[in-house]
Amino acid sequence: MSKLNIVTWNVNGIRAVCTKGFVSWLNKSSFDVICLQEIKANREDIPDELLNHKKYTAISHSSSKKKGYSGVMTLTKKAPLESQIGLKQKKFSIEGRTLIHHFDKYILLNCYFPNGQRDHARVPYKLEYSEEIRKLSNKLQKTHNKPIIICGDYNTAHNEIDLKNYKTNHKTTGFLPIERAWMDKFYKNGYRDCFRELHPKKGDVYSWWSYRGGCRERNVGWRIDYFFTNQEFLKNIKKCEYLNKVKGSDHCPVKITLEI
Repeated sequence: MSKLNIVTWNVNGIRAVCTKGFVSWLNKSSFDVICLQEIKANREDIPDELLNHKKYTAISHSSSKKKGYSGVMTLTKKAPLESQIGLKQKKFSIEGRTLIHHFDKYILLNCYFPNGQRDHARVPYKLEYSEEIRKLSNKLQKTHNKPIIICGDYNTAHNEIDLKNYKTNHKTTGFLPIERAWMDKFYKNGYRDCFRELHPKKGDVYSWWSYRGGCRERNVGWRIDYFFTNQEFLKNIKKCEYLNKVKGSDHCPVKITLEI
């Protein structure tokens, strides 16, 4: 068995985070795969130091809907056997939210789930996208018979333990009953939140903080960035850590260590 370290991070702008030490952090790391969300850049706008990195192959999916919006990118030391850029449905693919990578021993999905918006206008779209990811994950498992890892910014805190002010956020997107119900459905399909399985009762662990009111300093946050995997593969997940000391975005990176 070999050990792998995989990271997911919503960087809130790849060009912005590169001015805040991202490349130096990357160069000092020992990560095998880094999945980034909300890169807010077309491929030609991604810094050359990432596109032509000595250690990593860069695979990206940018929004064709509008510039400076959404977008995901994966940096990987070992090139995948195959990568699918985006989902087949145009309404999802144009927003640059999904990368599907086939490695020899597992399949990795890098996903940026939509934000439902304050007025909840995008909640139906978010749920449609979420359903496509669930169906795709099920299909990939059946057709390839490999473990599957679905990581990224899910834009939903699943349970009360996953956000600081749960009492006042039941009508806020990201904690709506209908959004949380989809995550329950995901669980019923056999997918498991790696961190919560390893740390069932550990609170005050978050991945996103508002820039307002010193929320990060006071650790008033939400846990909305996850690694999910199929239940049978959980035994291979040795660690899942929220790297909340790493700055540069309003999110922090999440890392899993697995043996495969």
